[in-house]
Amino acid sequence: MRQVVILAGGKGTRLKDRLGDLPKPLIDVCGTPLLEHQILLAKRYGFNRVLVLVNHKAQQIVDFCLSKDNWGIEVQCIDDQVPLGTAGAVLNVFGQLEDQFLVMYGDTMMDVDLSRFCRAHASSQTTGATLFLHPNDHPQDSDLVEVNGSNVITQFHPYPHQADTYYPNLVNAALYCMSKAALLPYRHRGQVELDFGKHLFPQMIRDGIILRGYNSPEYIKDCGTPDRIDKVRIDFSKGKITNASLANKQAAIFLDRDGTIIEQVDQLNSLDQVSLLDGAATAIRRFNREGYKTCVVTNQPVIARGECSVEQLTQIHYKMETLLGREAAYLDRIYYCPHHPDKGFAGERADLKLVCQCRKPATGMITRAVVDLNVDLEKSWMIGDTSTDIELAKRSGLKSILVETGYAGRDGKHPANADFVVLSLAEAATLVLDIYPSVVDKYLDELASLQPGALVMIGGQSRSGKSTFANILKLALLGLGRQSHVISTDRWILSEADRGDGVLARHAMTELNEALTSLQSMTTQLKQISLPRYLKHQRLHQKNAEQFEIQPEDIVIVEGVVALATDAAKDANKRFYVDTDEAERRARVINEYCLRGYTAEEAETVYLDRLQDEVPVIAALEHDAIKVKLPLTA
Repeated sequence: MRQVVILAGGKGTRLKDRLGDLPKPLIDVCGTPLLEHQILLAKRYGFNRVLVLVNHKAQQIVDFCLSKDNWGIEVQCIDDQVPLGTAGAVLNVFGQLEDQFLVMYGDTMMDVDLSRFCRAHASSQTTGATLFLHPNDHPQDSDLVEVNGSNVITQFHPYPHQADTYYPNLVNAALYCMSKAALLPYRHRGQVELDFGKHLFPQMIRDGIILRGYNSPEYIKDCGTPDRIDKVRIDFSKGKITNASLANKQAAIFLDRDGTIIEQVDQLNSLDQVSLLDGAATAIRRFNREGYKTCVVTNQPVIARGECSVEQLTQIHYKMETLLGREAAYLDRIYYCPHHPDKGFAGERADLKLVCQCRKPATGMITRAVVDLNVDLEKSWMIGDTSTDIELAKRSGLKSILVETGYAGRDGKHPANADFVVLSLAEAATLVLDIYPSVVDKYLDELASLQPGALVMIGGQSRSGKSTFANILKLALLGLGRQSHVISTDRWILSEADRGDGVLARHAMTELNEALTSLQSMTTQLKQISLPRYLKHQRLHQKNAEQFEIQPEDIVIVEGVVALATDAAKDANKRFYVDTDEAERRARVINEYCLRGYTAEEAETVYLDRLQDEVPVIAALEHDAIKVKLPLTA
């Protein structure tokens, strides 16, 4: 495909004050006219023949192209004489169209991997046209497009929409790959005003012509109003337009569905069971605006068990998308696994009863996203409420966040430990977008100065953010090519029956000190240590539960309430004391104990008791440590 048709006949009435005497396609975008941005993009991807269909102030556009020597390619401006609409203008030049061609609207700013787009179009010989689609943050007042599992467009849903119906969040972005042969039945309609979206595409579907959708999160926005052109200019100056191209690696947020975005309902199979968790839409909206690609990855064995059809699941996802869209949030992809390995369910689908590569924690859905969206796994995150999600992150090389909604990690299916544990998806967004980058930025130089084999101690009150801070340091060190290990002093919490009074007596301090002394003394050889484990839901201490190997040059990060009370803390290379807002800390303590099975009143009692026998002891350890204060909510 080497030909692009640019529809450049618009008057730009709404941009009159910005345009002055210029035609709409010559509106300035950071020093370069919009039309030139489009032609240079096409040239970059190998297009060497351009038809510019002009009308309003046509001669100015012709003169502009000539002043640029047509950018060294074949550029022909054709004047419609009278407005014919988007489709009418293209049909009017039917005789000059190549067998396959690209259509751009002259009022859209974009940076799209056109090679990917054209390959998708060429992958099916039966496709009449491929429409570039994407989700947006206002689907409730947009014209929407519905596709099937093969990406064939089945329906167009023009605005306004029925209030009691749920729709996919897919919008026609006004960029098309087209087959000339598919337009042949309509070529004689080129002398009347005809629009692609309103008229021709719906008619083509009715006539049995296959139209496909190409769903991409790349940047393509119309510049037809003052507000929109201002936004495009800001985005261009910040690099957002270029960065969003799938020619570049993309950072992604992978999200579990049930218990993370929507309320946990076992075997969910109907629309009335779908409701968003508090703050979920706000979190996803924040990810959208920061340029992360948001991808749901969800196991849906209800399909294999025959408890939910693919059509029902599709409607469930439409409702989720609609609810998110009402709060200006969207998902770039929804991947699901329909399989289940176990047989024996009444009404099950035998064809889906198998061991597959997509059922979490298998990595098939992540692999699909890497291909579809050019995902950079090192810059991406997995957020979910189960150990299965955390194991998936581990296998895929993703940073992991466990949310304490839904199952809150208590499913017990996998031993994987999350990099971070937070209360909700909203708090996960704060961690990813605010806390993580700010901590890395502030402490990177200190981390870079650490010598091989260094010991870092991190103390602070319970639920103040110590483990969050410790694991951020670990990941930042990894980015510097340094290996480190985080060891929590919670491992040395005693079984409930063995505890004494006060915070130190709740820990096996002698064993903890011995373990840390052993680590400090082994400076030239591989360190093999056996660590205990504390099972907080059972309130049980287990000795020698896990074996660790630590290389002499590895950095050891010890974090926990009593970390700064250990003998090793005196000689540590770095000492940090993590603090946070007390009201927030109280809420986190109470939530933690409620998750362990305490009533709210019992959890409040624990908090008040700790104020007496723990908080003063730990606060006294702050004086010579580097103080860190983490915001834990947006």
